[in-house]
This record gives sequence, C-alpha cells and structure tokens, in this order.
Amino acid sequence: MSFRLCNLPKFAAAVMLLLPSCGTDSMFREIAANQQDIRQSTAAAAVDPHDITRLDWKQARDRLISHNESIRSSATRLEELKRERKNQWREWLPRPTFYVNLQDSFKELGNLTSDSINSSIYAPLVIPNPWTQTARAYQYALSEVQAEAYHELTRRRQIIALYRQFSEWERAGDRLASTASSNQLEEAVRIRLQARESTLMEEERLQMQRGQLSRMLNMPGTNITLLPKSRPAIDYSSKFRKFVPGKNYGTLATQLSAYELQAALLRKRGVDLQRWPTPNFSTTTPAIYDSNREDRQFFGDVEQISIFGSWNKTFDLTGRQAAEIRSAKDNVRFVRDNLNIRLDSEGREWRRLQQRYEHLLQQRNLLQSRLRNITRTQNRVGSVRQDLDDARKLMTDLQNIERRKEHLDLELWLWDDTAW
Repeated sequence: MSFRLCNLPKFAAAVMLLLPSCGTDSMFREIAANQQDIRQSTAAAAVDPHDITRLDWKQARDRLISHNESIRSSATRLEELKRERKNQWREWLPRPTFYVNLQDSFKELGNLTSDSINSSIYAPLVIPNPWTQTARAYQYALSEVQAEAYHELTRRRQIIALYRQFSEWERAGDRLASTASSNQLEEAVRIRLQARESTLMEEERLQMQRGQLSRMLNMPGTNITLLPKSRPAIDYSSKFRKFVPGKNYGTLATQLSAYELQAALLRKRGVDLQRWPTPNFSTTTPAIYDSNREDRQFFGDVEQISIFGSWNKTFDLTGRQAAEIRSAKDNVRFVRDNLNIRLDSEGREWRRLQQRYEHLLQQRNLLQSRLRNITRTQNRVGSVRQDLDDARKLMTDLQNIERRKEHLDLELWLWDDTAW
C-alpha cells in the first residue's frame, strides 16, 4: 500500500499559513452574528409586550421550580456531585492510549508507504492511593448531602420570595382602589398633576415588579399578572407556640450546621493522614496491540505485566506539616466556637420572634374588638363622621399589623420542615 503526495513541503507550508487566518476569520464572523442577534433581542425587549400572561399560585410555583435560575443552578451542582461520587470507581480503570508513529527520511515524505507508519495501543493499570481514595469518598459523600440541603434551602427561599410577590401584588391592587375612591371623593381639593404623578409612580412600580417576576420565573419578554387570591394562607398563630428548634422546627438548619462541622473534621483527618506512610504502586504493561508485532493480535504476553510497590515516609523538617496540623485543629475549634455563638444568637432571635408574634396577635385582637364596637354601637348622628374616621384608622392599623404578621409567618415557614 502506498500513495504519493506531490510537493508535500510546499503544501504543508501553505496550510500552516492559512489555518490561523481561517480560524480567526470564522471567529469574527460568529461575533458579528452574535452582535446582530443581541441587537435584535435588545430592540424587541425595548417594546412593552401587549399580551398579558395570568398566573395563579400553582402555575407560578411550578414554573419557578422548573425554570428559576437559582434553583436550576443548585440542582445542576447537586447532579454533578452525584455523578462524581457514583463514578469514583472509574479511577481504577485503565486509560487506553492509541499511538501512531511516522518515521521516514525528509526526502521520502512525498512517497509514504505503510511500512513508514506503525501504531500501538497501551492500557496501563491504575492503582490509586488507598488513603487518598478513602478521603475522597468521604468528601464526595459530604459534598453531596451538603448540596442537597442547600438546594432545598434555595428552593424554599425562592418560593417564599414568590409568595411575597403575590402579597405585594394584592396590596398594589388595594392601593389602586383606594386612590380611585379618594379621587372621586376629594376631586375638588386634589390637583390633577398630583393624581397623575401618583398614577405614574404606581405604573413604574408595576413594571418593576413585572421585571422581577420575569427574572424569577425565567419568562423574558412577558407581562405577568398574578392572581393573589389563589395563593395559600400561611398562618402560624395557632402553631408557633408548639415549635421547639432542633426537634420539630429548623431541622434543615441543624443539618447544615452539622455538615459544616463535619467538613472541618474531615480536613483535620486529611491532614493527619499526611503523617502516615504513603503506599505507592505502579505498573508496566506491554502494548495491547502493536502493528510491528508479527502475530498482529491484541493482548500480548501477559507475563510481561509487572507491578511495583513501595511504602515510604517523608519527614518534614521545614515545620510546614506541623503548621498545617495546627491550622486544621484551630479550624475545628473555630467552627465549634462559631457554631455555639450562632446557636446562642439564633436562640435569642427565636425568643424575640415569639414575643413579637405574640404581641402582634394581641394588637390585632384589640383592634378588631374596637372595630366591632364602633360598627355595632348606635351613636348619635353628630358622631358618625368621627366613627368613620376611627374605623378607617383602625382598618389601616390592622392592615399594617397583617403585613408585619405575614413577614413573621414567612420566617416561620422557611424553617418549618413539616410544611415542605
């Protein structure tokens, strides 16, 4: 078998000169195409879409879980760690390598034959360090459970953020209704410019909220309208007293703290392993296939496979290893102390949250009782206006209390593991 290549040196030189130019030209063509796409997308995004997409709570929540970038990013990271842990055994597999060699004199390059080219396949055995593999297995397992916990925490926080959007959407609707009625009643004393300014500010707020929803739900170029009445009621007024952090509340938080401490302990154990004698293994294997071998068969002489092993211990005289050991021990102590401080702070915050919640419930009951008394009492005609003013003020105060209570409810919801 033979073939002739005429003027091979000149052809090779021309190819060497043309390849870089062709490569950069294609790159700049791609950049120009990307710029054109971006310009078109920018122009399209500058036009406010007229179509409205209405979403109830279930639709928005399902869309959030499947398309939100933060949730998808943490899910991707979790899947990567699962694959790494699952495929750790593959580090023991041989790594086949295919070689092709060309050997001929320069003046004979234009008349190559099959005798000038030879090929071979090698698959050396791999014997990893058992201490390293054990440490890596622990690290993979810990990283996976940590990623699972953080993914769950990310999911919860994004869902709660969406719930806040629904609440804000409902309050915005109440503000618009209040503005409209106020304009009807007090049109004579209001300046039209002020009313217009108020409307513009509300429209800007609406567009800003729609932009936040578009990013959150990964729906660019879409005008989203939420249906607030569809969201579930989150109310812990009859349940929060039964919560005991660490037992039936905040289990995910305790898991994250335990993983943090375990990571510090694994680092210390890994540093301690460096003081142990290190086993080393290596192999020499013949080619599985060699075109120069006369029999032309795969798998040469198995007896030619050799395994070498050694056990060595390096003594560090620089003090670096001792410093790493001290640093690892100090890190464990720091993590423990920081954890104790954080637990104390969170315990105090939990007690304050309970007190605030209890106080809000008492305020709400008091205001509701006063409002009922105003609506039930048969007052004189002269006091009707005063009663209406008192009732309007009480309703405003109740709305503020309900907003503060919802904020506390959502804090409780985040760490209520039974609710998820």
